Amino acid sequence: MAFYQFLAIFPSLLVLLSISSRVHGAGEHVKATLDNLSAQVLPQQASQLFQTMVGELYQRTLSGWQLISVCGGTLWAAWNGTWAMIWGLNRAYEVEERRPWWQLASIIVGLTLWIAMTACIAVLLVFWSAELQLHFHRGVIALRCMEWLIVIAAMSVSFAVLYRFAPDLRDAQWRWSTPGALCALVLWIGATLAGQVYFDDVSNYSRTYGHLNGVVILLLWLYFTNGAILIGGEMNSEIEKNAAGRVGPRRETSDLARTD
Repeated sequence: MAFYQFLAIFPSLLVLLSISSRVHGAGEHVKATLDNLSAQVLPQQASQLFQTMVGELYQRTLSGWQLISVCGGTLWAAWNGTWAMIWGLNRAYEVEERRPWWQLASIIVGLTLWIAMTACIAVLLVFWSAELQLHFHRGVIALRCMEWLIVIAAMSVSFAVLYRFAPDLRDAQWRWSTPGALCALVLWIGATLAGQVYFDDVSNYSRTYGHLNGVVILLLWLYFTNGAILIGGEMNSEIEKNAAGRVGPRRETSDLARTD
């Protein structure tokens, strides 16, 4: 999951910056918003890598065909990342993947587009908050808190949608998606804050990995993020099994019918 997401991040940013740069004045503001978000969420070394890459990508211009090819590579990596997430959540929910290929493909495409759209909306809202900070200096703290609320809301909604549609559950209900989403959100925030303290103040990965330290830290952050998602899915699975009085691996309705 972390590997394919890492492959998809920077081509996605290249596409976003290339499109926003075609709008007068928008490209520089989007770049500043991405730099601000990375500084708040990622450990310092990973944030420096992210900002360096964003700066390099912002300087590049893509023609029509180049943009199409980059979009193709981005979609390939993002779809593989979503498929890996579906596979992991099936394991967390203790179910086997039995959906037909066309249904599974539509779910992969839909979830990928949903996550991308949610991320873009969050970036735009944070950009709007940054613009307000330039005009209302007295409310900087409140606007900073609003930025975190936007990120938290985007993450929690994305988690809930993943738990609802990613695993192969025939009787999935929205109410069983909420506890795991909240659990994953708390774990993600805790892992993010702990990672910032550890990588910034405790351990210096540059001694071991040299110039690759930012890459390693970013991959580890993605790894912990996906771990929080899978733990939240496991929590939802156990709550649903206990509520239904089931013990052990989940069995689908068709299996129960054949057994009876």
